[in-house]
Amino acid sequence: MEVLYSIDIEGDNKQKDWLTEEKLCCCLSCQNLMCICKQSTSTSDKDMKDATGKFNAIYEVIVFDLDKPWEFFTVMTSAVSITGMTWDRTGTRLLIADMDGQCQVWQMEDFFINRWKLLGSSSISGEEILAMAWFHTGVQINFNPEKRDAVTYTEKFLRSKFTPTLTQFGGQPLDGWLAVTATGLISVGVINQQDQSIMTSQTSLGGSHLRLSLATIAHTGTGEVMVATADGQLSSTIQCFLVTVRVTQNAVKVMAKASSSLYMKSQMDYGAQDSQKMMVSHIQFLNAESSDTLILCCGSQGYSCLEVWQLIDQHIPLNKLFQMSSGPDTAYKIPKWMHKATIPHASYLSAIAGPTLPMSKTFMETGFSPYIAVAYRDSTIKLIHRYTHQVIHTYFDALGASNQCISPTKRQKLTIHASNMIQTLSGCGLVALHDGKVSVLRVYNMRDGLMAMNPSYVCLLLEYAMVTGQDWWDAMLAVKQNTIDGISQKLTENYFKQTYSMQDVVSIRLVALKVALYSSANNGHQRAMDYHARLVLQSITALFRGLLRPKSANQQEKTPAEKLGALCKTTDGNLENILLNLEIEDFLIDSRKREKPQGSGESALQSLQPLIQWVADFTLHLLATIPMYQSYSSFPGSSLLTDRSLLNTLRELLVIVRVWGIISPSCLPVFTTSSTDCLAHLFKVVTKAWQCCKEGGGVECDDALLDECCLLPSKIVIPSMNQSFRLDDSGYSIFTQPGSQIFSLGEEPEFMYNRKKLKFPFLSDVLTESQQNHDIIRQVHLGARPSEAVRKCTRCGGYSLIKSLGKSPIMKSWEARWRKNCLCGGLWKVEK
Repeated sequence: MEVLYSIDIEGDNKQKDWLTEEKLCCCLSCQNLMCICKQSTSTSDKDMKDATGKFNAIYEVIVFDLDKPWEFFTVMTSAVSITGMTWDRTGTRLLIADMDGQCQVWQMEDFFINRWKLLGSSSISGEEILAMAWFHTGVQINFNPEKRDAVTYTEKFLRSKFTPTLTQFGGQPLDGWLAVTATGLISVGVINQQDQSIMTSQTSLGGSHLRLSLATIAHTGTGEVMVATADGQLSSTIQCFLVTVRVTQNAVKVMAKASSSLYMKSQMDYGAQDSQKMMVSHIQFLNAESSDTLILCCGSQGYSCLEVWQLIDQHIPLNKLFQMSSGPDTAYKIPKWMHKATIPHASYLSAIAGPTLPMSKTFMETGFSPYIAVAYRDSTIKLIHRYTHQVIHTYFDALGASNQCISPTKRQKLTIHASNMIQTLSGCGLVALHDGKVSVLRVYNMRDGLMAMNPSYVCLLLEYAMVTGQDWWDAMLAVKQNTIDGISQKLTENYFKQTYSMQDVVSIRLVALKVALYSSANNGHQRAMDYHARLVLQSITALFRGLLRPKSANQQEKTPAEKLGALCKTTDGNLENILLNLEIEDFLIDSRKREKPQGSGESALQSLQPLIQWVADFTLHLLATIPMYQSYSSFPGSSLLTDRSLLNTLRELLVIVRVWGIISPSCLPVFTTSSTDCLAHLFKVVTKAWQCCKEGGGVECDDALLDECCLLPSKIVIPSMNQSFRLDDSGYSIFTQPGSQIFSLGEEPEFMYNRKKLKFPFLSDVLTESQQNHDIIRQVHLGARPSEAVRKCTRCGGYSLIKSLGKSPIMKSWEARWRKNCLCGGLWKVEK
């Protein structure tokens, strides 16, 4: 285990002789967005007290991406202390509770990370909220390490049977949340999907008010919610309840019933005098979907004891009087908690981080080690196996590397311990809060061979994130620099083993994943640029091919896209000969106007001109760099020139563009040239390059091809290459830094991008260096200072206009496709 980086949340650079004992509220989303509540420093010390001398603090809820932790965004501010926060399963909504018993739902406005709006709230006046959770949607895809050798994704990642917490007519799950207070009150809020209104309801767990200090919530597979509570006394019972939520036409009904309860085993191990000192300090389910595993902890000032309990079905046989003589033996099943393990430690337990990755219960020991992380006040962190409950590793002073600002003399007297911890989704990282800082720890570090993850499991975790739509940033914490090429090749091999329908679903995310992998490599910036160009090309190709629809649905012959693919397999480099074997009517994008070919779809094709222009410019860039093979081995586009399938895709796109140009000349790309037919010339040169790769030779070996490519810059003016290749990509730069880094909120470190801004050989330095921005979605130039409001990707830094430019249904659907995320998978923010 090693610290990847630490960031100072308080923003106070003064040396401290004390540690923060307050457990800061924090939560982590499926998109690796960290949400934390910090005390605002905008108010001076003199203004912190009012006329009566009372201390007035301002609490600020902020979110930031783990890839760029210094860039934070404010969700809300409150004068009341925040007691709990949790993300929903989509990573776009936050449920925030405060000391006054108010639960607020904040949602991203138009999926912008720096714009939040209050969706609704519910209030339980005078109640302290101990735990809260969102309703389960019923969707759960298990991760099984034993399936790493399976062929298809559907065999690797099985969907478990899980009933939603609340459904409406037709079985559609409803959004909402459930909160438990210190008096045993259950508060439920249901969000109406039509008008976004909130219906609330309350009930009590028991017949009367309870006195609770700890509570935890988990979902059962049958749609019920399990609630475990404790009053903090070791001599008291750990009570469990089952809560059911139902909705009628205009009301919500909440029912609670008692379930199997237990006493901690430590109660019997200590005498009455010791039990008065020992208190129940932590109670937590393994995760939100594991209601059958409960983690309990009791402790005193210098001692703690962690216990793991599991809920099983106990069989009770019937009396002989009630047994059927002819039938088999029958028995009643009752739930019972069984003690599984006890882990003592000579220090007080400060934080527990359970695994969040859904896994199959039939997991056997295969080399993959899912764990439960436990932190103590003596700066020790233990990793406990998820199923065997044995201590895998013990780390001493795991957070000490992040405390470099303290002098060595003071550091000897201080112990840095985590006051709160969260596991990332894959378990490859730990987020720890300590001493006013947030540290991201790499669990499967590069130096410890015992905790280094096998590349086959890393590949499986990346595939799981790719298939389920989760963010893969945390899984990349386990990737070694020397295994990136092997993992990328394995991902490609597994991809081609899938069905064509599955390949269409995950093709774009696979290329985006490879962009992330090579962006995290020390010397992988050139490959990352190539994969980004491939990402844009593949997205545009899917759009263009999808517009080529057959004349009738019942037709048995090949579709227009299949006909075009068969024609482009020939080595004919004459574009006009290819057009002679095609029918223009097959390329009309509006089937309702096939009888009027002169005016069919002209406005829709004209709206596609920026995307067509990008294809033409990218083809020109790629061909013009072929002569650089004689002097350089690595340059932007070098890995693409060896891919014959990509070159053949460019040939197909050029044919489609030429046919669409016959239908609507306004959609043709624009070149600055003295030549009359640039498309035909580009098609001829691309065909030569494709033929060289098809025959097994390199493009640099054909003298005729080299001569043609050397003459291209003299025939056609080559535009800036920044639009084809993302030269200024800043994503995943944190993985290329040596050692542990220390950041501060709001202060962007310039040294992060020095390794990526290495000088690569380009075609023309004058044409390459361009200060103007371009829209990464619509592929239009925005200028050096865009006049319209733009959005920016939080990962790759790409820009895009907020206002829609599409007038045709095709461009509107294209823009709507990238409304939530950028091409690379990052979130959008409004750029000021």
